Amino acid sequence: MKPKVTFAYWGNYTIAFKTLFEQLGLEIIPPEKTNEIAIQEGAKISPELYCFPLKVNIGNYISAIKKGADTIFMWENIGGSCRQRYYGVVQKKVLRDAGFKVKVLNLNSKNLFSKIRELQRNNRISFWQIIRAFRFTLKELKFIEKLEEKAQHLRPREKIKGKTNEILRFAFENLEKIDNEREFLKFKKEIFKKISGIEIDKNKKIPKVGLVGEIYTVCDGAINFGIEEKLGREEIEVHREMDLTYHLKKGIFPWKDWIIQRKIMPYLRSTVGGHGRDAIKEMLDCVKNGFDGVIHLLPFGCMPEVTIRPILEKIHLESGIPFLSLSLDEQVAEAGINTRLEAFVDVVRNYHRSKKS
Repeated sequence: MKPKVTFAYWGNYTIAFKTLFEQLGLEIIPPEKTNEIAIQEGAKISPELYCFPLKVNIGNYISAIKKGADTIFMWENIGGSCRQRYYGVVQKKVLRDAGFKVKVLNLNSKNLFSKIRELQRNNRISFWQIIRAFRFTLKELKFIEKLEEKAQHLRPREKIKGKTNEILRFAFENLEKIDNEREFLKFKKEIFKKISGIEIDKNKKIPKVGLVGEIYTVCDGAINFGIEEKLGREEIEVHREMDLTYHLKKGIFPWKDWIIQRKIMPYLRSTVGGHGRDAIKEMLDCVKNGFDGVIHLLPFGCMPEVTIRPILEKIHLESGIPFLSLSLDEQVAEAGINTRLEAFVDVVRNYHRSKKS
């Protein structure tokens, strides 16, 4: 019987992951967009003190399992001290203890091709077909990231409020329907043409805020309550270096970690796991480049991010740049986040005005 595969929801990247598995000839039951019900269902059966992303992932899986999924693709971290390296084992156990009979495939950089071919026993797929599927997926990933980057720049400057989000929704809804490169290139050109037609105020002086922290909470608007859109509506430009391409490049070019360590040496002399060192480096870049604020996003209890938070506070005190750290878990309400964000926006605006004067 052909396996029915699902995976965790992760912002707009979910579209590219779905494309990849479909290009590989797998039957996919995509996860629903992360919502309050999924979070509560995942948290109910997860270890209480484990990372928030694990609880959300399990909630994503449960909704797909109820629709017939019997196999989960889980990307595991095979190095470092982040607890994400244990997600596969923990998820498999809690799902089975809850009565869900499902196979969990832990994928990593060493076993990726072999695991995919294992699922293709009755429908052999060539090595070159796999390469083509990954090539197409990488193009989609870059397109998604480029759209998000353009939106960060356009939202605070657009003359017709909401126009950028309208085009992005159209782009992401229709990107899911494209299954070949020719259509993709045509669609990409169409979307960039629509974006270039957005009227903006080029002379408006916009405060800039850097978004740093753990990659999952930073990149997924469903988890961080759409913080980039909210800041855009407040006419604040968001910059986010952390994305999937950044993470992949670090895996391919290991000397990037060495370069980061050199930059942050006065503040941290060793690794802390996860993206802790990256957050320090990114905040230092924000200070150097004259940003007006920094927001640190992390899952509650994330050890790497909790460890480096006092360092980020120190940089804030030394430089005077406004700083806000937001811990996210299943108990956090959007109203509370909005209140803290509103206060932070006022501080950022005052800081921006004081720099100009």
